[in-house]
Amino acid sequence: MTQEPLFGNRPNMPPAVFSVGEFLDFINEILGAHDFFVQGEVIGARPHPTGMYFSLKDAEAGGVMDCYMSPYAYRGLGIVIEDGMQVKVGGIPSIYKPKGRFSFKVETLEPVGEGSLKKAYEALKKKLEEEGLFARKRALSEFIARVGLITSKTGAVIDDFRRNLAALGMKVYHRDVRVEGAAAVNQVVSAIGSFNRRKQSIDVLVVIRGGGSMEDLQAFNNELVVRAVFASRVPTIISIGHDRDVPLAQMAADASASTPTATAILINASWDRLRNISGQADTLLYAMERAIDTEQGRLDGAWHRLDGFVQRILGAGQRLQQRIALAMQRVGQVIGQIQQTIDAAERQLVAVSPERQLRLGYSIVTDDAGAVIRSASQLRHGQVVNTRLAKGAFASEVKELQSEQ
Repeated sequence: MTQEPLFGNRPNMPPAVFSVGEFLDFINEILGAHDFFVQGEVIGARPHPTGMYFSLKDAEAGGVMDCYMSPYAYRGLGIVIEDGMQVKVGGIPSIYKPKGRFSFKVETLEPVGEGSLKKAYEALKKKLEEEGLFARKRALSEFIARVGLITSKTGAVIDDFRRNLAALGMKVYHRDVRVEGAAAVNQVVSAIGSFNRRKQSIDVLVVIRGGGSMEDLQAFNNELVVRAVFASRVPTIISIGHDRDVPLAQMAADASASTPTATAILINASWDRLRNISGQADTLLYAMERAIDTEQGRLDGAWHRLDGFVQRILGAGQRLQQRIALAMQRVGQVIGQIQQTIDAAERQLVAVSPERQLRLGYSIVTDDAGAVIRSASQLRHGQVVNTRLAKGAFASEVKELQSEQ
């Protein structure tokens, strides 16, 4: 059929007539041209592989609206949808043609109201604490030179931070993000990932925003943001306002500060050792002087002890030399006495030497065996004896024996 202009916008023409399907398509086209936000209480929450199904109830007016959230959108939500939560959903309404059922396709969801926010906060805090996401605290680098900054480019927060950074040549690389509302979660998570993928590394990653209520800060109580902070390979500093309940992202950070100014001061402190080098040099010089004086005293004492030891050695050497000289003198005397004794013995030996006796005319008579004949009783008739003279010798036969008188 040919569709007439809607509502008969020509004068005196009746309204157009739709088929049911055409009308539902038309209504869905109109509804889909706008984003809507609806607030209410969650009832009948039913997680399913195809998505999250629940209804929003208006406790005052009694209205109920069916809602659907895709698995992708639900996984990126970072909170658990439970019955009784007060939430604000954003998305597109539509009518399901086969059954004519009205539903709301949820693209964003935020808890609202102190009770719902507090309940979600405590549940997620307990879960992440049990996983150990709040226990790890890495030390910040010394001499921080490159800072990755995640915050909104508008407002006093970024100005306070930059103004209080010390003039030490630090470079600040900024990522502009929403810090409140439904879009804040994805933008903050994306910025953290971007800094961690940079070719040029940074020394610290800073996430800051001003104070606010729990509802204002709920992006930083989101599980996706907390896990992104914990997963950062770069040490993190988180400064999120002054809310009485510390944001979970701040609890997962390596360091935290109460204000942007305090965050800048914390970064400046990484340079304290260098900025205080003059005082440290004086301290080091004083310590060196004390050490030198101490060692000089020890050296002087050691020198005195060594000098005394050397003097004792020299004295002992002199005494030893004297003793050696005395001993040598005594040895000489003993040797002289021995020499005299030997000389006397030699003279005596010479005096009684058989050769000398032979030279004086004496002779030595021996038998065939070489035994000296001292008595005639040792001889017999006809025995041959040998007689040795001073010069030469001869043999003779015994003819006559005479006994001693």
